[in-house]
Amino acid sequence: MNLTKLTSAILLGAALLTGTVACSKQDNSTAQTSQTTSHKSTAAKSSDSSQTNDSSTETTNSVKTEIGKIKLTQQEAIDKFHSQFSGKQIKSIDLSLEGKQYVYEIEGFDDTHEYSAEINAETGHASSVHSERLDHDDRNEQALNLDGIISRDEASVIAEEHAHGTSQEWKLDQEHGKTYWDVEVVKGRQSTEVKIDAHSKKILETEHDD
Repeated sequence: MNLTKLTSAILLGAALLTGTVACSKQDNSTAQTSQTTSHKSTAAKSSDSSQTNDSSTETTNSVKTEIGKIKLTQQEAIDKFHSQFSGKQIKSIDLSLEGKQYVYEIEGFDDTHEYSAEINAETGHASSVHSERLDHDDRNEQALNLDGIISRDEASVIAEEHAHGTSQEWKLDQEHGKTYWDVEVVKGRQSTEVKIDAHSKKILETEHDD
């Protein structure tokens, strides 16, 4: 009888020990799987971040390369416009990237007509020179007030500090008698338009386009 109880106790102890070892192995396996998954997730995030940074750097370098091709100053572009349309008032000046080259698009007017010309910012060549009669509703146009305004470079610095990117396109326009700069700033795939009062340097509006 005592031998039977002793044998049962030994068998029960062995079973409990086997179960404990099995549970321990299972816990270790689960922990290792969790660590492996965590490492893979971290590596994937790191790879995505690296690709995003590479894309942002590539975009910035491309923009800077094209900006380097801008040889014509704004005043020289205005002079080119006036050589086509002498004595006309300036309505707006747009400097934007068309393909792989920058082009000034200048619009002007007088009492009866409106005028426009595109001027290559690298070569100074004028194209798309056009004029047409003003609509009756457009005969109260106001000319840009260019006296004392900040330069394109100054507007770029303000916009870039605000939007944390690289200035890519610029427009000088007026609204309600106020001349303003509209600067497009890019960072990676994100584009931000920053509207700046050309006299006071105050930021008037910011618009994001993801």
